[in-house]
Amino acid sequence: MRQLDDNESRRWMLSDQIAFECALAQDESENWQSLRERDEAIAATMPEELFDNDERRFAAKYWLTERMKQAPAIKLAADTVSQSISVSGQLLGAFGVLLGIGMATAALAYTGAAPINVSAFFGVFVLLQALLACLLLLPFLLPKSLKEGLLSSGLFRLTRFVFNFAYARTQSLANRFLLAQQRNEAAEIAGAFRSRALHHQDTLKWLVFSRIQSVALCFNIGALTALLVAVVFSDRAFGWQTTLDVSTETIHVIVRFFASPWAWLYGEGDGYPALADIEGSRIVLKEGIQVLSTESLVAWWQFLALGIVAYGVLPRLLFRILGGFQMRSALKNYDFQSASVQHLFERLYPPSLRFDAEDVDQSAPLESGGDRIAPLREPLASELVFCLVEEELAASLDVAALLSVLRQRWNLPEKHLHALVYKNGSILDAAAKLDPQSQYALIVESWMPPIKELERQIKTLRSAIDARSLIKVVLLGIPDEGRDAISLRPSDRYRSTWNGFIRRMGDPYLILDNPA
Repeated sequence: MRQLDDNESRRWMLSDQIAFECALAQDESENWQSLRERDEAIAATMPEELFDNDERRFAAKYWLTERMKQAPAIKLAADTVSQSISVSGQLLGAFGVLLGIGMATAALAYTGAAPINVSAFFGVFVLLQALLACLLLLPFLLPKSLKEGLLSSGLFRLTRFVFNFAYARTQSLANRFLLAQQRNEAAEIAGAFRSRALHHQDTLKWLVFSRIQSVALCFNIGALTALLVAVVFSDRAFGWQTTLDVSTETIHVIVRFFASPWAWLYGEGDGYPALADIEGSRIVLKEGIQVLSTESLVAWWQFLALGIVAYGVLPRLLFRILGGFQMRSALKNYDFQSASVQHLFERLYPPSLRFDAEDVDQSAPLESGGDRIAPLREPLASELVFCLVEEELAASLDVAALLSVLRQRWNLPEKHLHALVYKNGSILDAAAKLDPQSQYALIVESWMPPIKELERQIKTLRSAIDARSLIKVVLLGIPDEGRDAISLRPSDRYRSTWNGFIRRMGDPYLILDNPA
């Protein structure tokens, strides 16, 4: 075993996360036995320190590095996605610059008949920017209780209802034109997308946030460029007007307030117009522009340029840097407990009992033996699993024998696995007694097709527990005729049906526990 390189293993970047998802997606179509043999070979070369429970991140990075060596197509797919994200960012930035230049050029149009309206330019390129910057600061400054209150507010619920309704209507419309098999495939694709989005929501949120700030930054740079070019290469006159009964002193106070960020460096007359300039650039239509002071008409452009810098360029630059830090934090805190990653670590850190020796003898005490390998890890102290069994099913099998086999499969001590029997399909009645941070295993009969009621039960259970608590679906196969045993090896046909159901659910922490 080679030593672990800190620089190589400890950094988890966006490109690594993309490649990791590409590798996991490729494995979904592969045979479990082949995957297990391949990943056990990779695990055999891992540094010993990676077999600690707290080293999943580094083990995943090591596995990813080895997989990209074995399958260059993974790196090619990841590079394609990464380059697409990069190119889209560049195109959006160019769009922002062009939009800023176009809007500012239109606002700076000057024919000589009337001065450029400072009020309109200021409102769009300075005041609006200041308001948006303040709104963006609110999520960072508001206390947690107030944020939670906003999330539960009527406006937020209404917005969520509108999006859910639009999604449901779109799905209903699409189903009219699709065959049953096509509807199932579309639902699985949508579920897989939803699962990935939920699992990577923090990274996606800050990636989108950073892209928006980049576009806004480019927009302000474009507007500033258009203003400076117009002032340097042509003669522009700026004035202000209003129908309201507002004195020049009031306008002077407002201007001085907005100029406060740079007034210490560029004071009155340089960084913003003096009172006399404000008076000399007021447009009164019946008097025309001949009576206006030339010096006053050109005194506004510094204020507008510095306003774009102070309220547009600098805040967006700071928000862009903040978004980058937050995205790195999201990558650093990437959760390695999702269903797809759980399958990977079942292969890298195999349990004490293999998946291909799982008949549960219900007539005699369970004896040790079978196709075993030494466990490569100790169970986490907090890894409590509660098996949920419907009352009718529990009466037809030996629950104690089933739990004993599941303990061996998951390499858990006896005190870490418990059974809870629920009645009349009401999982929530049993789950209400449990710790929301625990894991759950739902025992179901594989030959009973998943129905809407089961989907509702799983969603109800998810709403009552932590969003990142693992829910395992354990399928019971049909026992061999004449044998007093029940199998944990469902047929491929049933397992395929349940696999599709799991994918359609779109829950990144819902796992089918019978991959073999």
